Formats: sequence, C-alpha cells, structure tokens
Amino acid sequence: MKREFLGDSYDAVKRLWQEVFSAWAPLLAEPRFIPEEIRDDFTAVTRIPLITDPCPQAYTIFNDPDTGIRLPDRENQREGVAHINLATIANQLRNPAVCCVVTFDQSHHREAGFTPAAQRDAKVLWLRSQRMHAFYYVSHAPFLFAFAEEAHMKEVRKRLLSVGIPECRIGMPT
Repeated sequence: MKREFLGDSYDAVKRLWQEVFSAWAPLLAEPRFIPEEIRDDFTAVTRIPLITDPCPQAYTIFNDPDTGIRLPDRENQREGVAHINLATIANQLRNPAVCCVVTFDQSHHREAGFTPAAQRDAKVLWLRSQRMHAFYYVSHAPFLFAFAEEAHMKEVRKRLLSVGIPECRIGMPT
C-alpha cells in the first residue's frame, strides 16, 4: 500500500470487504504491507484495523501487497511489500482463529498464452493442492479469498452475493 494510492477506488472495495466481514469474522490488515506513516489514514479510509494482539477468536486477515501474489512456480522468489507467496497465505490459514485470508492480487505475468484468468486459476489450484479452498473476486481490483474450511468459503460467498456482488464476479476454476 502506497500513500499515492490511498483513497482510490480499490480502497472503496476494501471498505466493502470490511463491511461484509464485520459481523462474522472481522477483517484485520497484515501490518507488513501498510507503511507505518499511513496506517492511521489506511484504517480511516478502509475501516480495516491492523492485526494486534490479542486477536478476536475468529477473524479474517487482509493482505494488501502493492502488486499481489506470486505464481506457484515462483514461490522461491522473495516476498516484500510488493508480493506475497501462496505458501504464506496457506500458513496464515493454519491458524485456527483465521476464517479467511483476503489478498489483493493484481500480479499478472505477461507470458504468451498465460492469461490473467489462467494465472488466477493456477493460484487457486495450488491452494487446493494444499487442501484449502479459494476463489477470486474478479474485477479491476481483483482479490483472492482463501479458506482452510469449505464451510467458511460457502459462508463468504453467500455474504458477497447478499450485498449484491454478481455471481459472475466470483471466479472459481472448474
């Protein structure tokens, strides 16, 4: 998250996610993606507080890397404020208090024949190989929703549909 993007339309979507999750498993931002100097402003705009101890008994982690999620075959590349690895998301989901992990993902490699949709599918399928569940919110501001439990995935899908998100925006590989 960079100050120059604070308050853009992506933050409006993040605020919607905060509202969707607030009564079920509150959304808490992973601090390493939010620079200290804009944390208060980030929370004011999105209404998403940062993860602090102690955490609620059930919560959702929000990852906001500048770019997004690395492809499964690029897991050996380092993480930073720009990218997160799928293995990190899987590890976040191993915490029994975490119901869902939502991650901003606008990371698309420009390889011939590897479309953004195919790249999203590869990430979801990798999580499935780890016995986890996932889908994408497909839009100009794409987000991966990942879960350790299928029941949680169904609950979030139901909640997104209930606030008017069209079913065509919920992308799941076949």
